[in-house]
Amino acid sequence: SNNHGVNCIDRSIRCCSYLNLLSLLLSINCLHQKIMIIITTAAIAFTLFSLFFIYACAIADPDTSNVGRFCTKELPSFLYQQLEKKLGKKVLSHLNTLMDRAFQLVYLTVVLGSWSIMFCYGYEEIEKSNYISTYHQYSGYVVFLMCMSSFHYACNTPPGSVTARSMSLFDHYDYDDVLYKKQTCPTLKIRKIARSKYDRFTRRHVPRFDHFCGWINQAVGEQNYRWFLLFLTVHVVMCFYGSWAVFRVLYGEVMEKDLLNASFFNAITGAEVQADSWIVFHYLFLRHTQLCSVFILMSVMTVVLCLFLCFHLYITSKNMTTNEFFKWKSVRRWHKKEKQKYEQSLQYREVADKKTNNIESKTSTGVPGELSDVDVGCTGPRGELLQHSASDSEVMDPGQLPTNIYDKGIIANFKEVLYPYSFREEAIQRYMISVSNQRESTKEREGKPKTI
Repeated sequence: SNNHGVNCIDRSIRCCSYLNLLSLLLSINCLHQKIMIIITTAAIAFTLFSLFFIYACAIADPDTSNVGRFCTKELPSFLYQQLEKKLGKKVLSHLNTLMDRAFQLVYLTVVLGSWSIMFCYGYEEIEKSNYISTYHQYSGYVVFLMCMSSFHYACNTPPGSVTARSMSLFDHYDYDDVLYKKQTCPTLKIRKIARSKYDRFTRRHVPRFDHFCGWINQAVGEQNYRWFLLFLTVHVVMCFYGSWAVFRVLYGEVMEKDLLNASFFNAITGAEVQADSWIVFHYLFLRHTQLCSVFILMSVMTVVLCLFLCFHLYITSKNMTTNEFFKWKSVRRWHKKEKQKYEQSLQYREVADKKTNNIESKTSTGVPGELSDVDVGCTGPRGELLQHSASDSEVMDPGQLPTNIYDKGIIANFKEVLYPYSFREEAIQRYMISVSNQRESTKEREGKPKTI
């Protein structure tokens, strides 16, 4: 009877242990489900935010779209004013200095973190999988080196700097009298050559200015735009390649285990559930949380970066910069508005007709007002480009829409970017002659004899 009592106690202890273990497993599964819901919600929210960001900051016109105006003008201005009130100008200045590197730190955190996951978890799964070759373990290192190298060159290659001494090296373009007119740079007090702009972030006058990119903390201009295009291209390839590799690993597990025809059990109710795509994704996410997170991130970034690269390839094919693209957008908007006003004026007899009244209709000879040089970032200008003059209310025929005189055809336009004028022999010779003349002028002013 004593042995029987001991056995009963032992069975009771085992039963309690099994129940505790089952309860622990159920709680872990519930926790996994909650984590899965949180991560899935975060992934969906990130995707929606990325799409909204692209629309609000790159696609929407801030002059006609309330969303675009709020996101690109009103909200940044409001936040800056509030921060200035709370922190003061001095603290805000130090914060701006720190924030100059913030995008680079975010970039390195995301990219190096994703590659760390691939090296630690992804490569192990690639070695096990029959659906992707193991040589991708080695090609992955090549892609990683290309990624870091393109980032290094994009960050550290200067765009060029226009000074009184170097002006002849970058003075290749004629003034079109639409976007660019002969004038003096108000900051450096030098002649402002066509297609150039003073960049307040890097504090230099940049030739063929495109935009300032926070991700590389560098102004993009004539001498480094090709490295910026390489940086974009490499990252599109990297994100697409990484998404494809992780997809092959996960797809291999689905096929090898025949997960689409498998039966799963609900961790809470214990009921048997037939597999579907969502349940299989749930299963894969619980087993490979890190890889699935990287897959979602890289898939979204592939789409975003591909659209951004296509935009830059388009403006390159037209021999435009980001700065000029948005300026031309303002010019076209002005031309359309003025044309409509002129046609309405003719319709309601507000403009004198030449045949009936012997008064010649006025025709505009250019864009009224001034195209201002506001800050231009990756998503466009940070302010109003076309500053209207007081005479803009006068109704006149705007004439034909001006054309881009810098567009020389796709091949010549891409050659200009890949092999900038300032690196060509003609520009270098012109620069050397200019420097020599400047030295001779300096010696003459100092009273030294002129060298022969």
